[in-house]
Amino acid sequence: MSRRSMEGKTVVITGGVRGLGRTMADYMAAEGAAVWVTSRTAPEPSAALAARPGEVKPVRLDVTDEASVLELFRQVDAAYGRLDVLVNNAGVGAFKPVVDTTLAEWEWMLRTNLTGAFLCSKEAFRRMKEQGGGRIIAIASVSGYIPIAENGAYGASKYGLRGFCDILNEEGKRHNVRVSVVSPGAVYTDIWEGREGFDPGDMLQPEDVAETVLDIARRPLHVRIDEVKLLPPKGVL
Repeated sequence: MSRRSMEGKTVVITGGVRGLGRTMADYMAAEGAAVWVTSRTAPEPSAALAARPGEVKPVRLDVTDEASVLELFRQVDAAYGRLDVLVNNAGVGAFKPVVDTTLAEWEWMLRTNLTGAFLCSKEAFRRMKEQGGGRIIAIASVSGYIPIAENGAYGASKYGLRGFCDILNEEGKRHNVRVSVVSPGAVYTDIWEGREGFDPGDMLQPEDVAETVLDIARRPLHVRIDEVKLLPPKGVL
């Protein structure tokens, strides 16, 4: 039997219990990875909840809370002793004109989408540097490189995420730590249900993004992939 491409790899995916995150987790587990997916309502992480190769298990994480992030990575150490791939997928959005965006909404999006990625990447990077390498993959957005009306706070968080990842990638190149950004256009998940004017046929599917993330995750570390942009057939909706 041929070896699966993620056999022996340990993966953490933030915001991964459903939708795009869960699809990415299932793809990686199907290739042999042991995968933790996170949400704020899952059980506390522990070695007793370690996923076996080819298995996905949910564990608790609040990416906006540094204590929660530190505890997750302590338990990664206890459960696996290494981390091969971190996917920063946790994200939130409220789409409205800048003048109608409240300070609370601005801070909520920046703290989840950008500060959360910073906190998780910092801890993952520390471990990957010590073990000789690894991959950090951030799920950004078309809103992070194309100005789109009513995306002020969300777009700012994704522009910031791309810039942060570029810098982290430079810091990681001497340590075999590769940082990639995946910037998709509209992806059809349950957040679109009930919203008028959006046809699922005009959107990317979660599987499209998951296949791209898996392809990056399983590449040998001498391959550096800085950014991949994925758009639906009609471009920006």
